[in-house]
Amino acid sequence: MVVKFAGNFGSAMLSFAIGLYVLKRTGSALGMGFTMITGPLLSLVLTPVVGYVVDTWHHRPIMVAAQVTTSLGLLGFFFAFRAAPQAYFPEVIGLLIVLQITDNFLSTALSASLVQLFADSQLQAVNSYNQSIQSLASFLAPIIGAVVYTLVSIGSFALIEIGFELVALVGILAFKFHAAPAREATHESVGQNLKAGFAYLRQQKLIFLLGLTAALINFFFAAVNVGEPFVLVHALRLSNSQYGITESAFAVGMFVGGIVLSQIHLRSHPVMVSYRFIILLSVTLMLVGVPVVWPWENGVNTWFYFVVNAATGFFLVFTNTPMSVFMQQTIPQHMQGRVFSLFSTMATLLMPLGTLLYGVLFDHLAAPAIYVVTGLLLIAFTVTVLAGLRRHGLAPAQIDTP
Repeated sequence: MVVKFAGNFGSAMLSFAIGLYVLKRTGSALGMGFTMITGPLLSLVLTPVVGYVVDTWHHRPIMVAAQVTTSLGLLGFFFAFRAAPQAYFPEVIGLLIVLQITDNFLSTALSASLVQLFADSQLQAVNSYNQSIQSLASFLAPIIGAVVYTLVSIGSFALIEIGFELVALVGILAFKFHAAPAREATHESVGQNLKAGFAYLRQQKLIFLLGLTAALINFFFAAVNVGEPFVLVHALRLSNSQYGITESAFAVGMFVGGIVLSQIHLRSHPVMVSYRFIILLSVTLMLVGVPVVWPWENGVNTWFYFVVNAATGFFLVFTNTPMSVFMQQTIPQHMQGRVFSLFSTMATLLMPLGTLLYGVLFDHLAAPAIYVVTGLLLIAFTVTVLAGLRRHGLAPAQIDTP
């Protein structure tokens, strides 16, 4: 939890500061958008390398190397920005590239390490607490980041982030790994390693289906990422503070959801739990356009969206965490690096396409209709998947772990 909070809080503060700095310097949403698409594009390119390294190397050295490289990249950015502040844009892009590369290695290695750090019976609680701590970091980072941004330069922000990265590094060094299965000597190339990962996904239809589902959720929820700010700011004209309250609700819901899930035992197969909560997510998605049809005063609108967004965050925890636990328990340890890397890439690939599509739709169509149709499509997909899982017995009552 210390590693997760330090890493996520520091990164979220830095991302907030970079986005605000670029937007103010360029005055262009396109410039800020360019910084946002750097990550997904790099993730796609890095997928084969990350999976290969995580599956063939010991995890602690990977995480330590990622943290050290991150700190050196931040230090380099500080000196480069101090020497040539007018070249801020290429310096920012260079820093984002370094951070994305190291984060891919760190997050994949950490996910693949959980089965060596905790017993199977602890994984649900661990993933739930991680979800809560990430939500708390996401909630606090913009608030504290906005205060710090007024006090220090963007270069000094990098030095603050180094402090958080070093805290995470100390946490990684303190990890006590259980004995892992002996790694067989391998002569696989990166391409062969990736091919084996694809072959595993083809054989494991349920895990492939989870990756497809994660991608579709990201695609459909671009309607929230793109459309909700449009509805709240332009259609309903909420103030900045009211809009901030509604945005914070996602983190509040996820924090509460993580705490609740850590304290309960799931009676159904985790995959079935995930898909049932996707239906609830679809319902909250359909509710987003209601105030546009039945306009209320802004105070009521603010609390309506706070409740809807908090419920969305809560349901997301019960959607994502059971999926993660199931994968950690069922994927063989020597395959987890490449499979988690492929899964992450699948989950993010449709996000830019969804952002583009919904950006066009909200410019030409009524928001309530977009949300209702999107929610119905997601419900139809989920009901179809649930019926198929039951018919083909892909989600049995008990989990068989290798």
